[in-house]
Amino acid sequence: MYKLSSKLWTFVLGISFVLHPSQSTAKVDVEELRTQLPTGTSLSFVAKNLKTQEILTTLNPQTFMLPASTQKVFTALAAKLSLGDEFHFETSLLRDGNIENGELQGNLIIKFTGDPDLTSDQLYQLLAQLKQQGIQRIKGDLILDTAVFTGHDRGLGWIWNDLSMCFNSPPAAVNINHNCFYVDLDANLPTGELVKFNVPAQYPVQVFGQVRVASKEEAPYCQLDAILHDNNRYQIKGCLAHQAKPFALSFAVQDPNAYAAAIIQHQLNRLGISFNGNIQQPHTTQQGQILAQHFSKPLPELIKKMMKKSDNQIADALFRTIGYQYYKRPASFQLSAKAMRQILQTNAGIKFDNSIIADGSGLSRHNLISANIMLQTLEYIANNEAQLHLLDSFPIAGVDGTLSGRGSMIAPPLAQNISAKTGALKGVYNLAGFMQNSKGQRIAFVQFINGYSTGDLENKTKRAPLVRFENALYSQLYED
Repeated sequence: MYKLSSKLWTFVLGISFVLHPSQSTAKVDVEELRTQLPTGTSLSFVAKNLKTQEILTTLNPQTFMLPASTQKVFTALAAKLSLGDEFHFETSLLRDGNIENGELQGNLIIKFTGDPDLTSDQLYQLLAQLKQQGIQRIKGDLILDTAVFTGHDRGLGWIWNDLSMCFNSPPAAVNINHNCFYVDLDANLPTGELVKFNVPAQYPVQVFGQVRVASKEEAPYCQLDAILHDNNRYQIKGCLAHQAKPFALSFAVQDPNAYAAAIIQHQLNRLGISFNGNIQQPHTTQQGQILAQHFSKPLPELIKKMMKKSDNQIADALFRTIGYQYYKRPASFQLSAKAMRQILQTNAGIKFDNSIIADGSGLSRHNLISANIMLQTLEYIANNEAQLHLLDSFPIAGVDGTLSGRGSMIAPPLAQNISAKTGALKGVYNLAGFMQNSKGQRIAFVQFINGYSTGDLENKTKRAPLVRFENALYSQLYED
């Protein structure tokens, strides 16, 4: 039998420490805590003390998982690095003809660049500036310039049966009122009667169908289905229990350009500006003399809203704009994914390796990210906060945003001491952010939980195991 010298033993132990840092440095046993999660759940977790540079605990940190809305952390950082704090989305009116005797003798061009916060009221005020400049008639056509983006207005891997939902509204170049509208269903009728659809007049859509008022016995088995047709027509089928008050539904606009064109024509009519031309939607950028401009809020405010409220529209509008600005060409989701990887790798040293980026919001089920990659991103944000000013955009536990009511951390000492971006899809409960521990030290952590299900008891016990797991885990991390 061979004997190792003390020096060689020291060398071997050193190698073991490098290869297995979690066993040597872990102060929180996340492997044991995971037993509180439902059977079948996949967990990836890593936490690092940024003051001591110590890995506190880690479990499957290299496993690719669905990031859900934690994806917005990448989008926020890439936007800061590539667009800058002075960036605004611009919506502008241009003309390609002269104005004579109150008539625009040419086309009116409306250039849209994806402003995710543009409202119909803001668009009306923009068009009102035509009247202020003496324009009462438009002789030419109305041209919608949406050439900043190309390809589909939804990302690869977005769930088909969610496409009618407002959180899945298309982040198109033209985006009015979040490309979302609301309808009231009047089910205050006798059993068997057809529900009445009440669509506010300002929405240029058609909602129709046959929905019956169900009896008490039938109501538990009722469901509503939406069938999407062209020209923003929505067919609703199914049944609905008797409702004393109007039952509200919201829908994503399916054809943003047609929706915008109808709104613009209506607003021109309200302003008393006559227009009898055609509506054009060219694929190339249009040139003309600027008549009026509307600017969105600056980038820092957009990012803060995106992070606090997990706003998908802002996220994918920024994501596609990053691609447009980086490559100086109309941006598809695929091009923007390539741009974001390149920006974060070149400017922040974040290596995505063979992970997958499909969108900027995290809606896509094609996204695959590891906890280690997210941890790199969080470290970069913390180390460069003086330039980035991103930390205050993360939701704060028990205070604001999507963490304001999270049951696992709503009470002290976790409340106010955790700031993190949430990420949720069906079966997904993620967190990526920071904690200030009992010693006042900053800890960066990434929690990826995928495949979470409580099965037949979903309605009653859905979050209970999650709350127990998170409270125990983050309480131990806080005590360090």
